[in-house]
Amino acid sequence: MKPQNQDEYTADERVILAKHVTQLDRNVYCVKNLPEEVVAVLFAYVSRSPLSFRRNLLKLIGEGEIYVKNVTDVYGEDDAGYAAAKEKAMKFHDKWVVGYGHGSVAEHADIKFAIEDVSILFTKALEDNRLGRYTEKSTRYVEFDKQHYHKPRALLDDPELGKLYVETCDALFDLYEALLPKVRDYVRSRWPRPAEMPERPYEASVSAKAFDVVRYVLPASTYTMLGCSMNARAAEHAITKLLSHPLEEARAVGEQMLAEGRKICPTLLKHAGRSEYHAETRAAMDALAKEMIGRAPKKTGKPVTIVHFDPEAEEKLVAAMLYEQTELPYEELLLRVKGLGQEERKAVIQSYVAKKGKFDWPQRALESVTFTVDILMDYGAFRDLQRHRMNTQLNQRVTVAHGYEVPQEIAGAGLGPEFAAGMERARKAYETIAAKFPIEAQYVVPLAYRKRTLFVLNLRNLEHIVRLRSTPQGHISYRRIAQQLYDEVAARSPLLASLLTVDKTEHYLGRLDAELAAEKRRAALEKRQ
Repeated sequence: MKPQNQDEYTADERVILAKHVTQLDRNVYCVKNLPEEVVAVLFAYVSRSPLSFRRNLLKLIGEGEIYVKNVTDVYGEDDAGYAAAKEKAMKFHDKWVVGYGHGSVAEHADIKFAIEDVSILFTKALEDNRLGRYTEKSTRYVEFDKQHYHKPRALLDDPELGKLYVETCDALFDLYEALLPKVRDYVRSRWPRPAEMPERPYEASVSAKAFDVVRYVLPASTYTMLGCSMNARAAEHAITKLLSHPLEEARAVGEQMLAEGRKICPTLLKHAGRSEYHAETRAAMDALAKEMIGRAPKKTGKPVTIVHFDPEAEEKLVAAMLYEQTELPYEELLLRVKGLGQEERKAVIQSYVAKKGKFDWPQRALESVTFTVDILMDYGAFRDLQRHRMNTQLNQRVTVAHGYEVPQEIAGAGLGPEFAAGMERARKAYETIAAKFPIEAQYVVPLAYRKRTLFVLNLRNLEHIVRLRSTPQGHISYRRIAQQLYDEVAARSPLLASLLTVDKTEHYLGRLDAELAAEKRRAALEKRQ
């Protein structure tokens, strides 16, 4: 898989890049020989920059940023001392990790993958791995275009379906391009620039809001970029899952990740490969679900449904809060807690969080209470909520079975008919393609369509999600999910809900308001200085 817009480098640039990336000509490669702080800066750029990782690295070095001071002076792979040290490390890992199975040693070796020109659909397969760190190109800051989306080989080999697929994706990108200026104009009309706000940050905020709205029409095939950091142990597991995945694109990228990763950790990735267990179990369960259950839903259902809640959750939480301060076995402690009155239990819970500041995480006792929650959300919101991986997530396929969301700005700007026509065209294309290629049909589904995910999460993780995702600066679609999560908990236990921080203020343009507030703070700070 070569990048569609492959960068061209001068001879000098290739010399510099050769010290710091494993590959100059393909779109999956590893970053090396860089201080961790530099890598953090480089990977942070992917969210807002249209440039490749390699081009951003050259930009950093060329502009003489302090982050890369003396970075080109580090030893490269051709250095004799570097090679000797690497050889010793390989022998050590071959003995202790491969030979004796001490896999935890591999967690101290970090691999940083720069992955370009992969579909949004693929990134969700990779990001499903809990122990990775990911930064993906944002749909809020970067404009996408029809020259960059994935074309599955299976569909291109079918002339009729391939033609339908390409025409549908092209039409969705045409709609994306047509809606952007109209939504920008609508945002400006609803939120004129305040006199105290400079034009540049104002226009950036307008564009961010427009991108947030128009992203709904992007198909899952849209090409994006992803910075992924994993320790070698997690990378071996992630690559094995990709090589066993039903998506051909996932298998192809998995092969590239394995090849490039072995240039960094050849021994620690020795056993990465296709797993019959992962591949065959998925296929077997798919066949059983189709035979025994069926897939077509009888009803769409609520966006957020708590399907399992422990009726003893409050007592178990109080017992967990007191456990470390006693010498009692948990079973006996729980019995004593059950003998307390409601007000006594409430006093324990309130004392546990009384000193918690704005930026403090709740302590670990909250992990003793768990919820199983079925969430139906648009694919765009799923991309954000999936990032909260300290829980168990079971994901259904991307389909058109549950309908789609219509952003209020689309309706307000009078663009509803255009939007609906694009969604209907995508639905018909999906259903036609899915009859023969159900896996590949996912690529044509726009981000507006809803999908289901089952979350099994504890109260501590739930508190973080509700607090972070309900803020006015966030996207309206996941704000609603966070607010409904709070409501569902409150309906079952007001006492547990009191541990959650939710923001239910209604902000039509919450992010723009936040940008204005930030601009005022910057101006005040400059005035004081």
